[in-house]
Amino acid sequence: MAAEKVYGPYEALILGVELEDAGRNFYNRVANSCASSDVREVFRELADAALDQERLIREELEPAYTPDWYSEDNKRMMSEYLKTVEHQTVFPDPEDTPACDMVAVDPKQALEVGIKAKKQVADYYKVLGDATLDEKGREVFESLKKKAEIALKKLEDMKGRV
Repeated sequence: MAAEKVYGPYEALILGVELEDAGRNFYNRVANSCASSDVREVFRELADAALDQERLIREELEPAYTPDWYSEDNKRMMSEYLKTVEHQTVFPDPEDTPACDMVAVDPKQALEVGIKAKKQVADYYKVLGDATLDEKGREVFESLKKKAEIALKKLEDMKGRV
């Protein structure tokens, strides 16, 4: 039987922040090189939403769940540790210029990548919410999962029009 992952609220918020940061970087990279103005605008909106969602995590969870004794060095060390054991794999590396440019040339392909990412984001937030021991943390991750599902629907609708 595989060990069940359980995160304290601080670990879950670090993973959520990493996910939103990776998403924002990827969405901006695609938006900056996308040929279609409609698709470019959707990816800019997704980048803005990722920033808002990162802010939500930081404002709703970080003040309440960061241990008082954590210094900035402790936070960086925990973040680096979690990246090594639980690195998000939802978004392609935005620094992978050939892959991002290839996606940006074809609006349908860009939307496909966005759809796949949003599905994974929603699943990732469900896992984080289920693995978080704190009720408030679960509520925040459920809210983020719902926002990802709304963005997913928007991407799927746009794909039908492109």
